Amino acid sequence: MADADLLGLGVHRARAGDGEGDGDGSALPPYIPRDVDAQVRAELRAAAESGGFVLLTGDSTAGKSRTALEAARAVLPGHLLLAPPWDADLRLLRRAPGEPAYDRHVLWLDDLHYYLRPGGLDPTLLTSLTRDRLVILATLRDERYDRLRDAADDVSGEGGPGHMAAETGLRVLNLVEPVVVRRLWSTAELARVAQADDSRLHEAHVRHGIHGIAEYLAAGPELLAVWRRAERSTARGGHPRAAALVAAAVDLARVGMIGDLPAALLNEAHHHHLKALGGAALRPESYDDAVTWASQVRYGVASLLMEGEEEGTKRPFDYLVDSVARDPDAPHVPESVWLAALKYADDRTRPIVAQVASISGRWAIAEQGWRPLAEAGDEEAIVNYTSAVLFQRMDPAEVEPLLRPVAEAGHPVAQLNLAGVLKMRGADEEAARWWSKAAEAGVVVAAFSLYTHCRARGDDERAETWLRRAAEGGYATAMATLAALLHTRGEEAEAEPWWQAAATAGDTEAMYVHGHQLRLRGDDGAEPWLRRAAERGHVRAAEILGRAADERGDLTQAETWWRAAAEAADAEAANQLGVLLSRRGDRAEGATWYAKAAESGHEVAMFNLAAWLSDEGDVEAAKKWYRRSGEAGNAQAFTNLGALLGDEDDTAGAEAAWRRAAEAGDTTGCLNLIDLLICDGRADEAQPLLLGLLDDADDMDEITTFAVAVQSWGRPHVTEAILRWAAETGRIDATHNLGSHYYTQGMPAEAEHWWRVSAPEFAASAYNLGILLSERGDVEEAASWWRRAAERGHRQASLALADRLLESGRPEEAEGRLRELAGEFPAAAFALGLLLLDRPDGRTEAEYWWQQAAEQADADTAFRWASYIVERGDEERDEERDREKVEFWCRKAAEAGHPRAALNLGGLLAGRGQLTEAESWLAEAVRRGLDDAAQPLAAVREFLASPPSS
Repeated sequence: MADADLLGLGVHRARAGDGEGDGDGSALPPYIPRDVDAQVRAELRAAAESGGFVLLTGDSTAGKSRTALEAARAVLPGHLLLAPPWDADLRLLRRAPGEPAYDRHVLWLDDLHYYLRPGGLDPTLLTSLTRDRLVILATLRDERYDRLRDAADDVSGEGGPGHMAAETGLRVLNLVEPVVVRRLWSTAELARVAQADDSRLHEAHVRHGIHGIAEYLAAGPELLAVWRRAERSTARGGHPRAAALVAAAVDLARVGMIGDLPAALLNEAHHHHLKALGGAALRPESYDDAVTWASQVRYGVASLLMEGEEEGTKRPFDYLVDSVARDPDAPHVPESVWLAALKYADDRTRPIVAQVASISGRWAIAEQGWRPLAEAGDEEAIVNYTSAVLFQRMDPAEVEPLLRPVAEAGHPVAQLNLAGVLKMRGADEEAARWWSKAAEAGVVVAAFSLYTHCRARGDDERAETWLRRAAEGGYATAMATLAALLHTRGEEAEAEPWWQAAATAGDTEAMYVHGHQLRLRGDDGAEPWLRRAAERGHVRAAEILGRAADERGDLTQAETWWRAAAEAADAEAANQLGVLLSRRGDRAEGATWYAKAAESGHEVAMFNLAAWLSDEGDVEAAKKWYRRSGEAGNAQAFTNLGALLGDEDDTAGAEAAWRRAAEAGDTTGCLNLIDLLICDGRADEAQPLLLGLLDDADDMDEITTFAVAVQSWGRPHVTEAILRWAAETGRIDATHNLGSHYYTQGMPAEAEHWWRVSAPEFAASAYNLGILLSERGDVEEAASWWRRAAERGHRQASLALADRLLESGRPEEAEGRLRELAGEFPAAAFALGLLLLDRPDGRTEAEYWWQQAAEQADADTAFRWASYIVERGDEERDEERDREKVEFWCRKAAEAGHPRAALNLGGLLAGRGQLTEAESWLAEAVRRGLDDAAQPLAAVREFLASPPSS
């Protein structure tokens, strides 16, 4: 490994730099450590101990091969490298019984997808080689993995014979957790690039833009742009024939013509592409000029058409092939290219082209590809040929004679396919026998087919046995089916590991279920699984990802996922997208998504659409959608429908709508109905409805809120009826609220009655009762109720009690309560400051509390406190000190804009001879419209204008 030729093993040559400092002038710049290095090297060390499989995946030119080989050179420098060609028979690597295990060998499989074929790497061979201590190091492009996965997803429960190779390849991939090499480099990786002593790396760091460093060094994006620009006419500087040749080479690689392409094949295949670009109208260059231009090495790295190993052959630069494969808008490979590929294919490439055609569902091409191989007696070819025929013509009679001898010879996949053919013509029992043979040979799809066969016959016990065989064999569909079966039986503890295994094996529904289960218990691992499911088209997963993003405040991601799911006709996502758009002000677009979801039967979307229509003034349409939402089960929709009908004076319609809302359990609809019935003189009908709501504490809160609202609407008799009925059932909160209602209506006797009922248990009632009693002069009883309320934690009652204690000459008892409250209530801070100012040593602390009170008091409060000090009248008090207190609060009130405080402050200052400042405040009072200040202002000004007496 230490002497491995990296370029020869698949690492891309690097472009030339702009300046000096390219190290030793080699075709490769110094290796820059990647973030995944530690993981790759740890896995290689573990594999070296007892055998193992290390796989790196990523885009073309992401740096997979360089990362893998640098890791192997660092960790396994003394290991012998095995690098077989793509068409090698890997089965020859299997150790025979008695042969020694591998001793320090690394099998290098660059572009692993070339080796996932008959005679290549399958799960059984992989297990055998790693058991014999072989280290397998491989790379795989993301696009190739996606193609295998998508093809395997189409495998039917009956075996999907045309896609068996894809399913087998995916099973190989499911045996390893790949290391992902990102195309875009991380911040830490870029920092390491910036520190390198190589001009090529410095240039890449400065200019890579939206591309990865390795991608830029391989000149992939630039070569892709050169190809695209060449599509113009020669009159505009283009090279259309060269562009067509490159397109033909790329498409030939896409259909499986890997390796060198002969000139005759390129020539024949490119005509379709040239015609598609514009043909003769582009004045294309000559064929020889086109080949020369496309073969020109650019950026010192590569050409669009790379030179093949044999003279006169070409192959496309692999970055171009991957770029087209990743492009969702890339056209399908034309039939003429498929046919040209088959025409020029040899024994090595024909099976690959035919297999790609099978995986791609191009069954007519696949049939042509497999036929000569099948006619030559190749068993694999016979199996695949019959699959292609069957998928086209669904004629069991045509393929059964071909399959049966191969199946009887013991070919497991032929046995599987023969079983499928037999089932098609109704020979289920014979089909089951062949499925059993294939299953015993390890074909897991056959085991799953036996599950479906037994289940259809009601033999659930045998069905589950075969299902478990298929699941334990790694078949993703079987794993997911077993998980679902266990879930329906309530065996969640066993089901969950199978959901996870199926998800890991690539089952989309399992990815969703497993991710959703993790999310329900708050596991951070949920979103990656949901994301994988969503990226494979699972709309429910996309909807949940949108919800998760919304919950964490990432509205951009929420919109992205909800829009994706909504465009795939997920009604919940469409409604959520409508809500998000409406929240940010795009109400019209939001309404379009409400409409889409509403038409799909989403009851909340119907409701939201109706609300938008109502706001827009389209009441008739709003009523229609409220009614449909209500019929779909949304009780609140009937409540809103009733409101619209009530606004139109359709009392009967409103009553009917609210009655349906009430019957469906909507509290607001029921309260609206109660209101209507009371106003209509039908209180006897209303009372049972209200009593039915009282069992729910949440409903009581809504009842209270509604009762207060009804009073503000000018219907106090409805408020009284609702609260009285609730109070008569013994609801203390209703009793308290009824007392408050009577108090605000100027009915103190009724208020006192109900508050006396609730006060022993309800602190707010005790406080209110104390206020009422104090207002009529029963101060001692008032204090007793405040004390009871304070003991239950009512802070305002404690403050009222403190005031009463001060008035009754018990300052020591009052001080304790005031200190507890001063930090919360400005009035308590004021009273505490007033109390402390009366002490010789209390001035400093008093000023602190007054400052605290002043910071929270408004102008009216400050003036009221000044007036309180004036009015408290106590012969024993120090008049000068009281004037200071009055001045303090008058000044606070005046500074806050209180006109009478300004007048009083001016009077205080004038009395002390401070006429200039007195004039200022008196003038301020006049400016604020207080006419009473005009006369004292004139007097002060006259005095100020008088000459001093001698």
